[in-house]
Amino acid sequence: MTRPDETDPRHAVDRAAARDDDPLEPAARDVIGLDPASFRALATRAVELVSDALGEHERAPARRWMPRALREQLLAEPLPTVGRAPAEILARVEREVLAYPMGNNSPRFFAWVNSTAAPLGILGELLAAAHNPSVAGGDHSATHVERVVVRWLRELVGLEPGGAGLLTSGGSVANLIGLGAMRHAHTGGDARRVGLQGGGAPLVIYASVEAHSCVEKAAILLGFGSDHLRRIPVDDARRIELGALARAIAEDRRAGLRPACVVASAGTVNTGAVDPFDALADLCARERLWLHVDGAYGALGRLARPELYRGLERADSLAIDPHKWMYIPVECGCALVRDAALLRAAYSLVPAYLRDDAEDPWFAEYGVQQTRGFRALKLWMVLQQVGAEGYRALVRRDIALAAALARMIDEHPALERRSDGPLSVVCFRHRAPPGPDGDALQRAIADAVNRSGEAFITTTCLDGRIVLRACVVNFRTRRDDLARLVAAVARAARAREASAAAHAGRARAREAGAAAHPGRRASCSAKSRPWPPTVARWIHRIAAFSSAAALRSGPTSMGSKPLVAATRATACFASASSPARKVETGAPARPGSAWNSAP
Repeated sequence: MTRPDETDPRHAVDRAAARDDDPLEPAARDVIGLDPASFRALATRAVELVSDALGEHERAPARRWMPRALREQLLAEPLPTVGRAPAEILARVEREVLAYPMGNNSPRFFAWVNSTAAPLGILGELLAAAHNPSVAGGDHSATHVERVVVRWLRELVGLEPGGAGLLTSGGSVANLIGLGAMRHAHTGGDARRVGLQGGGAPLVIYASVEAHSCVEKAAILLGFGSDHLRRIPVDDARRIELGALARAIAEDRRAGLRPACVVASAGTVNTGAVDPFDALADLCARERLWLHVDGAYGALGRLARPELYRGLERADSLAIDPHKWMYIPVECGCALVRDAALLRAAYSLVPAYLRDDAEDPWFAEYGVQQTRGFRALKLWMVLQQVGAEGYRALVRRDIALAAALARMIDEHPALERRSDGPLSVVCFRHRAPPGPDGDALQRAIADAVNRSGEAFITTTCLDGRIVLRACVVNFRTRRDDLARLVAAVARAARAREASAAAHAGRARAREAGAAAHPGRRASCSAKSRPWPPTVARWIHRIAAFSSAAALRSGPTSMGSKPLVAATRATACFASASSPARKVETGAPARPGSAWNSAP
């Protein structure tokens, strides 16, 4: 054997690695590595932080808002040029990140469809990161765990055995994958070569007006275009209207278009409405259409309300989000397709460097990602802990809590329920006249409730009117939390009404003063000058802080004094931040005086 040339610089690294004094080795460990003892100490501290946070959710505000100064400091932070000690970084995470969460681990978080995280799933996320596989495919534990949980999910939602599926980042990608399989089926595979530019009439997708926006995004990304997504009206239960759907399909056929797919909802985000799957499956069979179901939020509702989901098993594809009603930490979605061979044909692309370790088809052949994280571990762990019957009980409980909230709203004289969906969403309004002022009131109530920290809710639009919306997908929520939400909404509405009454009173006082002293009337000309932006911004901050503090305090032995004080502060400072008016005598208007208050 020929001995390598010892002077060849290509062997310098090899020679250095063989020596104990290799300068590269300790440098690498010092820059990014941690010895086992240091890692254990940091990990212990991290787990303590998580445990402390989980223990304080019932007492903590539903959301703690990051101070503006800290937010601006964080956004402007330059790229670090030298490293910092890991313990120092962890302390900073505690101060500046964990202290200001989104809020969905709180029992009084009712916004969107964001569930609280199962504690065992949190540990699963940690273990998956430490294991750190790429779950594109191959014969290792992570791929086999994912195959197991995909099969379990099919069984949980009542789909027939077989088919194919994979975990995704969430429902948006899961819906995209299912609709991509549909495109492949309706183009005979030509879409892989020529896209949708190969001629032929355009393909058309049908979904209700209540369908999630990700359906339209998928139509755009897959080349169908939003012009070929038909939005079908809904019936009184906010389900897709079958007669209107049939007419739209017939009209498109007469126009020379190609109806391709119906997207049904297994629980809409707006109200939790569940489309009639059996009837839709019959229609799709007659019209030779693909039936895709968006079950990101509501597919698990089948466990509690099976009568609503008859026919779901006839779907060609289904999207489901375990990080919603299964309480798995984000991200964790799943795409399930009846025809495994078709799904693989739609997405499989195996270059030469990926043909080893291929005893089974790779997950990368069934979707859009190559490198894929180990999402399955947290789901696998929590499914073992809870089981199908445990999930049935949890889903039933959330639906029962939503029904209890609906009853509280019905019994409250100032509130009115606006939807009664079958799952865990409740939409309602503070009683107000229709129109812009009533809609503005609902938005103002939601903002005041959220700023107070008592609860966190959102608004949506039903029948052209803004409503308050609460969704219960939270195993920590109790009836007391629902009562606190209703009380917070009522307090916010009273504060708004009191502010409006004070405002009207000031306006009447201005009119009376102007009539009594014509020489002191304020000019409403275009010469009025506003406060400088910095001053106005601080005025609004003080007003908002005062109002939120009163809302947090709630009823006290002082009666309504905190509320009145907050209302007066808000009115005073709001008027002070309005454009200041010059008085005809030439004297400067005083901030907060009746002479320069907003009309």
